[in-house]
Amino acid sequence: MRPYFGVLMKYFSALILFIALSFTFVFPVNAQAAESIWIQANPAAYKTGETVTATINAFSATPIQGFTAQIRYDPACLQPVNATSPISGMNGLAVPQASGLVDASFASTTPQTANGVLAEVRFTALKGCQTNLAIETAALVIRNESGFAAPLTGITVDQKTVVLNIDSAVATPQAPQPASGESVLPLAPTVLPQQSSPINWWVVVLLVLLVGIAITTVVVVFKLSRK
Repeated sequence: MRPYFGVLMKYFSALILFIALSFTFVFPVNAQAAESIWIQANPAAYKTGETVTATINAFSATPIQGFTAQIRYDPACLQPVNATSPISGMNGLAVPQASGLVDASFASTTPQTANGVLAEVRFTALKGCQTNLAIETAALVIRNESGFAAPLTGITVDQKTVVLNIDSAVATPQAPQPASGESVLPLAPTVLPQQSSPINWWVVVLLVLLVGIAITTVVVVFKLSRK
């Protein structure tokens, strides 16, 4: 029995060692699978006039109730069109859009899983050029214990930039494809109302002085005429 008992103990010890090593290798891999956001564009080559589609992707173990991504682009090469989210219940938030920087922000009334594509951002290629799309800022949003929206901590931006090659050859006109997703967020730059011309305060001061001098002159002449 002793030889068999010794063999069994060896197998049992090897099994314990295998389990210990398995935990040793598994846990660091999970720890390195950090929650992150990244941008992609596939394909990366387009013709003038074609629609360029960039995807904002994310992985988060925590359900989110919104996200925001600001993408820097060259307005001489690309014209922003719209953004949509394939996540059910995510609605676009209409915020002011600046030329050269699109803001794709979405929110949901209920927690949603973020594991893949968050949004598709579309541009129109204007001319032949090599240009970049770069994430300026990005965040996943949750509802905190107080019921307010708050950015999810511990999120990293892995791939911030994608390179696009746009051919000067004009693409064959195609019928516009309907944007996928429940909510379509327009991304055209916001046109602000023109401000009135600034007041020239030197002119105002000069006019006040002239009026004052005129009034003083009239008063002096009136007194002299009475005398």
